[in-house]
Amino acid sequence: MTIGLVLVGIAVVSFTAANSRTASRRAAQVFARDLATARSAAVRGRENVTIKFYESTRWYTVTTASGRTLATRRFGVNADVALSAIDLALTGDSLVFSNRGVGTFTGSLGTAKFTSGTRTYQVSFNSIGASQVGEL
Repeated sequence: MTIGLVLVGIAVVSFTAANSRTASRRAAQVFARDLATARSAAVRGRENVTIKFYESTRWYTVTTASGRTLATRRFGVNADVALSAIDLALTGDSLVFSNRGVGTFTGSLGTAKFTSGTRTYQVSFNSIGASQVGEL
């Protein structure tokens, strides 16, 4: 009986770690796809597209200048992906792609971090939306 309980305990810890890793990686991958979608929509629609982070409530939206919502991503306990934190390291916690498909931020790279438990994945991206996902 004791051996069974120990094995169950090990399985629970392993499952929790794998679930945290998967959640943060999935969120980072979805954001990377949303970057490409936002840039493409800006060029195609010839209007600005904004990705706005709401870090304290762990969600972001992708909207056009005309007010059309392209995506709303919610992360947390009752959301599609359970995350403990998100962070867009840009002033104002938003990124705007101009109608020419160029992101309006200073510096050569922007970053967004997605954390679940002890696992954090970072998306590094440039002003034309090209991105790379990696674990920190």
